[in-house]
Amino acid sequence: MREESDESEREGDSEFGVHDGAPEFCRSVLERHYVYESLAHVRRRYLCYLLCDRSEVQVDEAVATIAEWEADDDAETSTSTRDRIRLSLLHSHIPKLRDNDVVDFDQHSGTLVPDDNAEAVLKALNAVGTSLHSEPEER
Repeated sequence: MREESDESEREGDSEFGVHDGAPEFCRSVLERHYVYESLAHVRRRYLCYLLCDRSEVQVDEAVATIAEWEADDDAETSTSTRDRIRLSLLHSHIPKLRDNDVVDFDQHSGTLVPDDNAEAVLKALNAVGTSLHSEPEER
């Protein structure tokens, strides 16, 4: 009898969230590793936020916006800070998002556009209500 109960519980959990009060979205989104990898680092979340309602983002614009979001106060960010952000985006975060088919990146124009998996990642980001500064940062 218990086996039947376990089986019916698993069947009911196949589509939507298991816990009461959890956002309702397709469970298959949670089973896609690229969603977690894409949102694991705050700078990748920043890039995804920038792409939420847009068809493209320029890397220069992303660097300036991220520098502003990461600033401790209203002070201007230094050139070295923007350079560090640019390097981390170009050498770590954009390649990770490209590998996961979340963004496509044109190196010549410096343009990021959503790719095949962008919609699933952005839906997960919106569904869980992740804040811009959620931890963990180091990945």
